[in-house]
Amino acid sequence: MEIIEQTFGEFLISTDITKLDIVAIHVFLSKYSGWSDNIPFDKVRTSIKNSLNFGLFHNNNQIAIAYINCWQQF
Repeated sequence: MEIIEQTFGEFLISTDITKLDIVAIHVFLSKYSGWSDNIPFDKVRTSIKNSLNFGLFHNNNQIAIAYINCWQQF
């Protein structure tokens, strides 16, 4: 899939999954989200790998993620 990036001042939106902090995403989902407590790391990594991801970055720090997953059920 083609990587798309758009900058807005100090902010960057990117579909490049290599820029995502998968460990931080897993920690948030497994400990703080409430709907995916204790989700295994491999499930998060697989879900990200099989999704269309949008990372939001401020000064190269990931501050948000949104993803569309139409290929796999949780």
